[in-house]
Amino acid sequence: MDSLDHVWQERRPEHGTEMPVTENVAQPAIPARRRGHGRIQLFVLGLASLAAALVVAWLFLHRDGGSATGAVVGNGPALISQAQLERLAVSLDQPIYWAGPRAGYSYEVTVARSGRVYVRYLPLGVKAGDSRPSFLVVGTYMQPGSFADLQHAAKQTGAISVGTGHGGLLVYSSQHPSSAYLSFAGSKYQVEVYSPSGDTARNLVLAEKITPVPAR
Repeated sequence: MDSLDHVWQERRPEHGTEMPVTENVAQPAIPARRRGHGRIQLFVLGLASLAAALVVAWLFLHRDGGSATGAVVGNGPALISQAQLERLAVSLDQPIYWAGPRAGYSYEVTVARSGRVYVRYLPLGVKAGDSRPSFLVVGTYMQPGSFADLQHAAKQTGAISVGTGHGGLLVYSSQHPSSAYLSFAGSKYQVEVYSPSGDTARNLVLAEKITPVPAR
C-alpha cells in the first residue's frame, strides 16, 4: 500500500451500540465503516469512494439526531455549550482536543463508549447530525503507540510530515490532505483534524491552535 489513507480503523457504533470508530475524520469526525484489527494500520484501501461513504456513514450514525441537553456516551451527537464541553472534559478524565472557541459556531460533540470524542464546528442554525462533510472536525482517540504509528506513517509513499511545537508530529497524505494527524512524543492520544480545506486543517495544527479543551 503506498498512500497514507487512514490512521484510525475502527468504525463508529450504530445509535445505541458501541460501533467501531473510523479511520479518519477526513470522513469527518465521524468515521467510515471498516473494522480495524489490533494497532492502528495507517495504509489501507483507497479513498476513491470516500465522499459517498462519508455521507452514508454520517446519516447512518446520526439518524436519531442529538441531545439538546448535553453529550451522553454512546448517544450520538449533541450540541453543547463551551461550558458544557469543559465540564465534559473533566467528567471523562481524558483530554478532548478542539480548535478553540469560535464565534458564530455551535459545538457538536459525539462521545463513543470507547472514549473517543469528536468535536464538530457547526454554523449557528445547523442541527446536530447534519450529514454534510462541510465542517471542521477534531477527533481525539486514545491509542497506545500513536506517536510511533505516525512516525511509521511519515515514511510511507505520499506522506508528508512536519514537526510541531512541544515535540509533536503532523502527518498528512499528499493525495488526500483534508485530514491532518497529530500526536506527541510519549502521548497515548492521537488527534485528527478534518476540514474540507486541507490547508485549514494543517494550518490549525502548525499554528498550535489544536489544544485540549480546558477542564473546569
